[in-house]
Amino acid sequence: MKRIITLTFGLLFSVMSFGQSNLVISAYNYLNSGKLDKALESIEPTIVHPKTMGEAKTWLYRGNIYLRIALSDDEKYKNLVQGPLDSAYSSYQKSIAIDKDFIAPAGNPPKAELGLYIIGEQYYNKGVELFNMQKWLEAKDYFERTRKINSIFGVKDSLATYNATLCALKLEDKETASKYLKDLITMNFQKPEIYSMLAGIYKEDGDTTKMINTIKMGRKRFAGDLGLIISETNYYLAKGDLASAQDLLKVAVEKDPNNPVLHFTIGSNYDRLSRDTSMKVEEKELMLAEAEKAYLRAIELNPAFFDAYYNVGALFFNKGVEVFEYANTIPPDQFNEYEAAKKKYMGYWEKALPYLEKASEIQPSDMGTLQALKSLYARLNMPEKLKAVSDKINELK
Repeated sequence: MKRIITLTFGLLFSVMSFGQSNLVISAYNYLNSGKLDKALESIEPTIVHPKTMGEAKTWLYRGNIYLRIALSDDEKYKNLVQGPLDSAYSSYQKSIAIDKDFIAPAGNPPKAELGLYIIGEQYYNKGVELFNMQKWLEAKDYFERTRKINSIFGVKDSLATYNATLCALKLEDKETASKYLKDLITMNFQKPEIYSMLAGIYKEDGDTTKMINTIKMGRKRFAGDLGLIISETNYYLAKGDLASAQDLLKVAVEKDPNNPVLHFTIGSNYDRLSRDTSMKVEEKELMLAEAEKAYLRAIELNPAFFDAYYNVGALFFNKGVEVFEYANTIPPDQFNEYEAAKKKYMGYWEKALPYLEKASEIQPSDMGTLQALKSLYARLNMPEKLKAVSDKINELK
């Protein structure tokens, strides 16, 4: 009797096991006929049954079913489950863990790794979608998943890495951004701004040595990139190395001759050089002329450039004050020398006047411009304009 019972139980187990194998086949057939709900219903029991849960084929077919659901445009199927891409991903990973070389010739895809590759593309697209919605954390996660999948195939996905970097920067995650930027540099990624980004992180951390070294590394690879030229220029300006900054600014203007900000920056640099007390008078005059030339070019390119008007006006105003102070040191018996100096400082102030008035016209409430005009009107003996600007200053106080 015991033999019969044992045999009956064994037969029952065999039938049940066969049934589970049939479910895997049924799931495959339903998938091929496009009946995704039936395919899903058939495959799910097989991943918990001892006979089929350890087979690479079971998990490959399950991954294919979930992938097809994720890619479906049919309303009947696209919302069958939550997160079908993630389920497909984990299923393919399970199949690979069981037998990484398993191939189902009739499968679509026939191998789990190919399924992962497709998922990687879908994760990337999802990352772009979330990025455009400014959901930086979620977008970063999908780009990182794409990186991870492509690394399985020995591919260093520079585009996914770059987008993950942008997300990290938006999240102010400097550690992750720095790591990815270094990866991109190693990959020789063809976007020069990655060097500026990494240099910016070093600057925020106070490491100016790494900052300038990164910029120079970028300029070796992208010698003509305007962004890197400007970054290096700003470094030298902050350091007070005006000569090096000026050389780079000239290169920048050659690259972008119609950029008013570049001409303005060149003017500002010459402006500072014209006030260098270690320079000879002739050299300072030359710097002054170059500053004027650059400021006027900036104004020509942008007729509403307030800072350019103000700076060129202030340039001549301050130069006039400098000569005025010198004139006051001339002994009374040297009348002709004093008159020559007076003519010079009055000429500077008269030259400053239209630029400061234009600056005030562009920004009528700018107190710095109004105060400069008040001083200028007083020095040029223009009582009516002096009263008008004084009244306006009082109104704004």
